[in-house]
Amino acid sequence: MFGNKKILATIVVIAILAFATGAGAISAFMMQDEMNMSVEEKREDFITLKESIQEDMRHDHKFRCCLMKPCTYCIEKTPGHGEGAECDCLSDLMNGVHPCGECIGEIMEGHGNSLLANTFAVAIAEKMGDQHLPALKQMMFEKYGVLVEDQE
Repeated sequence: MFGNKKILATIVVIAILAFATGAGAISAFMMQDEMNMSVEEKREDFITLKESIQEDMRHDHKFRCCLMKPCTYCIEKTPGHGEGAECDCLSDLMNGVHPCGECIGEIMEGHGNSLLANTFAVAIAEKMGDQHLPALKQMMFEKYGVLVEDQE
């Protein structure tokens, strides 16, 4: 009976070592494969992974961005802007609260969702200060064509 337990323990130890070695080999293989990838291949992998994360978060109602091409800031900087890898820049914007830094930059460049353009200046000023509101409204007029008096 003692011999059977010893054999069983030996088999378990061998199985654990084989699994650990195999997992290490797979990890090393993947790292080597990544090292051999061109920057363009890494970029494509990054974009695919980013879009997959965004889609998973959207499915869970945890990703609502205000840009035409969704940001990555909230994924990367959470916690900080959001909690637990969430993007709610759309809701923030609609409530007069500044969106994340990436969204602010993209909005200023003209890449925000134009259907929301009347809310951009007020939301951005919430963080920057109301003294900048007139200049921000003028910028939004220039980028999105929303009349200053029509901005919230």
